[in-house]
Amino acid sequence: MPFGSSVCVQISDSTKREVKSVRGACEILIDWPHSRRGPVYQVTMAALQSALAGKVTAEEAHDAFVAFAKHAGVLAT
Repeated sequence: MPFGSSVCVQISDSTKREVKSVRGACEILIDWPHSRRGPVYQVTMAALQSALAGKVTAEEAHDAFVAFAKHAGVLAT
């Protein structure tokens, strides 16, 4: 499921990743450190899984992922 607009996240000090889809956002969260998986992570993962199941739109999942990236301090420009 493609996002209407991509989300750029800072993966490391020198690496940014452009996330263009629900599946791409899931990949980021799957690789997310276990020690940093709090309530915002859980809500975001649930939104992404719901989008993959067709229960919410890709844009709703996009918005949840953007909120997660902001909260985690990894939203890049």
